[in-house]
Amino acid sequence: MPPFPTGLQADRTARRLGWAFLLLAPFAYGALTLGFGMDANWDLRNYHWYNGYALLTGRIGFDLLPAQMPTFYNPLLDVPFFLLADRLPARVAGFVWGSLQGVNLSLLFLLASSCLQNAPALQRTLMAVALAAMGSLGGGTLGLIGTTFHDNLVSLGVLGALVVVARGLPGILDGRPLPAFGRVAAAGLLAGAAMGMKNPTVIYAVGLCLAFLALPARPWRRLWLAFFFGIGVLGGLALCGGFWMAHLWVEYGNPIFPHMNHVFKSPFAAISDYVNVSFFPPSKVARVFFPFVFTFIPLTVGEVDFFDARVLALFVLVPVGALAALATRSSRPRNDWLTEAPATRYLLVALSVTYALWVAMFCIYRYLVPVEMLAPLALVMAVGLLPLARRLRIGLAAGLLVLLQLTAQPADWGRVSWADRWVTAEVPPIADPDNTMVLMAGYWAIAHVVPSLPPRMPVVRIQSNFLQPDSVGNGYLAILKDKVAAHRGGFLMLSTIPDTAGAATAAALLDLRLDTTSCRPIPNNLGETLNLCAVERTAME
Repeated sequence: MPPFPTGLQADRTARRLGWAFLLLAPFAYGALTLGFGMDANWDLRNYHWYNGYALLTGRIGFDLLPAQMPTFYNPLLDVPFFLLADRLPARVAGFVWGSLQGVNLSLLFLLASSCLQNAPALQRTLMAVALAAMGSLGGGTLGLIGTTFHDNLVSLGVLGALVVVARGLPGILDGRPLPAFGRVAAAGLLAGAAMGMKNPTVIYAVGLCLAFLALPARPWRRLWLAFFFGIGVLGGLALCGGFWMAHLWVEYGNPIFPHMNHVFKSPFAAISDYVNVSFFPPSKVARVFFPFVFTFIPLTVGEVDFFDARVLALFVLVPVGALAALATRSSRPRNDWLTEAPATRYLLVALSVTYALWVAMFCIYRYLVPVEMLAPLALVMAVGLLPLARRLRIGLAAGLLVLLQLTAQPADWGRVSWADRWVTAEVPPIADPDNTMVLMAGYWAIAHVVPSLPPRMPVVRIQSNFLQPDSVGNGYLAILKDKVAAHRGGFLMLSTIPDTAGAATAAALLDLRLDTTSCRPIPNNLGETLNLCAVERTAME
């Protein structure tokens, strides 16, 4: 008796299983989110909560720098989270948010199904389910479940683009030009949309674009495919990032302000690239062999501990498999690949280019999470290139995937127990809020309490990771000073309690005096208790 049903029965079983996984996997992921606790990460408290609120309520320009430098980041993805978490019970919002992130499983399943065409229908479906599940359970990916970092949301655009390409092969290679170019442009649109919502996703857009040049097609065909994919990327970028880039250009003369200001030279920031170099390897040798470092010392690529060796496994196996494929390509039968040959070449080249760009530009592991998601499928592809018997390759791939999954340890960027509401803050009564300005100081993440303040109070951060009262060469300081000087009402200072002394020093540089005897606490459910203190002018205007 065969281990799997065969014929029409197998096909029907495979279709039912596939549809069940496609439809139910996202909700299962949403339910899993509830077991991890409520997200309280630093970035949520610093800018994801505030930025969505600011865009929805028209506070952009009304406030200045409450979220420090990320005040200038595209808030588009923060809006749906704020709407969910502000209007629904926290557990309901968490389930919905986790289910949205769980769509990655459906896309991973579709991608794997498209690439495993050399297996019978039911076996292919079962393998695709396993690969999709493993793709969602990596150390970085599982750590992001239910969080607001958005790396596992922009991944939807990256995976969606791969699905569109993989399901279009081989027609993309040798079919009619117009449908083929239209398909790759649609894929580019998805990748560009992801890039528009979160700029570091540019590494995937470039990787997917350049991978067309490695496909087994005529040279001009490859160039046209890459060209039309790039056109799609530009369209997606304009669709999801164009409004924000236009805003930054009009206000500051730099469409990605303040980044790359050494190129755009906006007078409202220092002449700097504003690149976070804190995670860059200390030497060129360390950068070349970086996966051997960050796999075992994860704090070199992030703020918290975790463990996942998938990227390291890819780093070793992809070049070995590629060399083996080149050496045996004339002798290997077409159906001996574990995955479709063109899809294998496309995905592995795309991931290689993406990784090279990541290690050159960022070295922040969260930006590599879509690669981690794709790693189970990519490892099957890489092992499938080795010059071993087919059963040995299948056994090696299965054993490696099990080992990698069993050793994975998820990251934890900060969670708390589930509450009725996602963000709450107990703001004390404020006299004359319509004529009071709230100043913020210190470098801690506290902007999440701003939506709990009276809505007509402007908030101005006078000390941040972008600007301080004694900054030199940053023209934004003049905007800040003018806004504070033009205010005719009272002032309050918001900071953490440990930052209160530093807040007083920052206020003094603007001819303001912080009254420490007037401070009142603002307890909140995501972070430490804050101070709200009275501030007075010390100099005549």
